[in-house]
Amino acid sequence: MNVWRLLPPAQGDPASELAAGAAMLAGLATTSQPAIRWYAAAPQPALVIGSGQKLSEVDQAALANAGITLHRRASGGTAVLFVPGFLMQDIALPADHPLAHPDVSESYRWLGEVWQATLAQFGVATTLIEIAAARADRATLDPLVARACFGGQSPYEVLAGGRKLVGFAQIRRREGMLFQVGLYTHWPGKQLAALLAITEPERRLLVERLAERVTDLATVCPNPPDLASLATAFAAALYQRYDVTITPADWTAAELAAMAAAQNRFAPLG
Repeated sequence: MNVWRLLPPAQGDPASELAAGAAMLAGLATTSQPAIRWYAAAPQPALVIGSGQKLSEVDQAALANAGITLHRRASGGTAVLFVPGFLMQDIALPADHPLAHPDVSESYRWLGEVWQATLAQFGVATTLIEIAAARADRATLDPLVARACFGGQSPYEVLAGGRKLVGFAQIRRREGMLFQVGLYTHWPGKQLAALLAITEPERRLLVERLAERVTDLATVCPNPPDLASLATAFAAALYQRYDVTITPADWTAAELAAMAAAQNRFAPLG
């Protein structure tokens, strides 16, 4: 039987939660055991941009006026808004794990399939984005829409009604890989667009286009599941497909040290 560690959330603020993901990767060097954790955005909103995204794409004045902090994550992509109802999952796999596929795109297949089975337990019908479709979407994606991470489509992400519901990201290190997953209870497209450095006409257009491409739990499910319900359903789907048992565990001393060391890396910018 395969046993994965279920780690507790960090402190809830973006810097701590992002540092916790880095700690999970570091922990693989000493535990050699897969780990998973679930967390939700803190009450205070924060904007988190991708590792290579330009600061010039963000409206600093709008952030300051709204009292929203800005952070840079270790994975790629573009802007993601951390607001209440944004539900997240991190999964760390050792480099030699059977699910740690060497091909970046193909490595998401198992995750997409487990998420599809998870959401089916709540009556949500979904489809997965095939690699060819994701590449075609990327080739034709409007640069304006690409400013928002959920505006694009990546392999094996989860669609409901043709719109993106579950988004994936990935970080690879020598010790293994970290999958980062997010979905919204309520999609904050208008609030996100207001924080980007674009003109007002572009902002209105972005909100409209994102609404055509992104959906949320409240839209696709009459009684949207909370984080605990999703975690239970995901564990059941993972057990059914891969005979994985998820067992609660504490952070190791090495992981806590790595988390503390990573705090400054994810501290608010500016």
